[in-house]
Amino acid sequence: MSHSSDSTTRTDDRTQFAGGGKLFKIGATMAVAGLGLALIMGFGGPTPFRRFLFSYLVALAYFLSLALGSLAFVLLQHLTRSGWSVGVRRVAENIASTLPALGVLAIPIVLSVMMGNGYLYRWAIPENAERSIPGAHEAAAKGEDEVPPAPAAKSAGAPKQIIQEEAVESTDRPENPRDFKLDALTLMKRDFGLHWLNPWFFILRVVVYFLVWSGIAVWYRKQSILQDKTGDANITLAMQARSAPALVALGLTLTFGAFDLLMSLDPHWYSTIFGAYYFAGCAVASYALLTLIVFLLQRSGYLRDSINIEHYHDLGKYMFAFTFFYGYIAFSQYMLLWYANLPETTAWMARHGASTAHPNAFSGVIVTILFCKILVPFAAILSRHVKRARGVLAFWAVWILVFQFVDMYWIVMPELRGVGLSPRPADLACLVGVGGVFLAVLSRKMSAASLRPMADPRLPETLAHVNAY
Repeated sequence: MSHSSDSTTRTDDRTQFAGGGKLFKIGATMAVAGLGLALIMGFGGPTPFRRFLFSYLVALAYFLSLALGSLAFVLLQHLTRSGWSVGVRRVAENIASTLPALGVLAIPIVLSVMMGNGYLYRWAIPENAERSIPGAHEAAAKGEDEVPPAPAAKSAGAPKQIIQEEAVESTDRPENPRDFKLDALTLMKRDFGLHWLNPWFFILRVVVYFLVWSGIAVWYRKQSILQDKTGDANITLAMQARSAPALVALGLTLTFGAFDLLMSLDPHWYSTIFGAYYFAGCAVASYALLTLIVFLLQRSGYLRDSINIEHYHDLGKYMFAFTFFYGYIAFSQYMLLWYANLPETTAWMARHGASTAHPNAFSGVIVTILFCKILVPFAAILSRHVKRARGVLAFWAVWILVFQFVDMYWIVMPELRGVGLSPRPADLACLVGVGGVFLAVLSRKMSAASLRPMADPRLPETLAHVNAY
């Protein structure tokens, strides 16, 4: 609960960011050095660039979660006509406006599918006599599990047998994409029904996702800045009117984007709430980033009158609530997959360390996520006093951001089968490189306009915001 009183807009607050040029240079340097180093390291190994693609996808999914969560925050504030958040909303708009740049960064993922080598998505390999299991099309069309043995294999067996055994076998030896086969189950998802895993349909969907996300983010930021210049209150009404359909569009595209970019790394595996799982991570990480940026801005002398301890309190509430929500979704996904005990899903869980029968290196990662992303921050941010202590809340924001990356690493890297938990320099290089692009674009957006909406009709409300408890 909160209440507000009328207040005049303060004009002595520092709202024009002067550090954009310096941060842009730092971000650009990080981008060139990180991505350049990652590309150089990508040439090594028997399958060049395969490890690079996995490391790159981890970094992209991480920063994409920050931008999408911020976009959801912006839309939610307009939908609910919130007054308390006006002072911090521009920061979220700036974070969300990095989505066009992240769309450009998705090009290597698209190219990997176009090349058809299966380095990242094994279902993207071309259909030919050498790589497909003969008779698999016919078996899939009839809904059968059995397919004729592959000539090059000693014993291809039935797809269900392959699925059941792959969780153990794939962690014992590195894979060679040249040995990948399009089994009946994968072919059914690729060539029958909706042709969902068809490479060109996949590429079309990814393009649509980023166009939708970028279009919404750019439009809302543009309208917000336009209102700074014109003072037209009707702009707020227009943004409110479009927030509901925009949220629906964001929810659908985020869900299917998570399916395509992350869940389809294993074409056999599926989880109906994986979209909600990814969104929960997006939300808690974006609130953490928003809190951290506001804290750093105020430490540098900006927005000291616009944002007070009450705003930190509310941001802390969001961090706490979505930490709980993430834990609920994560447990629900695990419980449902464990209870169903389907070969298509148990193999994925085993590879990701959630198996007592066949524990692996990722078993420690999943326990770390349980404690460090759910239980520890849940207990730490529960107190009202923590939410109202700027420095302490900023520490837990950093904590959440770190383990959001660990979560993305845990989602992606076990699908690089046969390698196990083996962090490489390429992982750090991709994180620094993609993070550099993110920082460079964000710094430009922050310095291009006021750090807070200057003419929003609810600005007096946010300046006088007080929490009742």
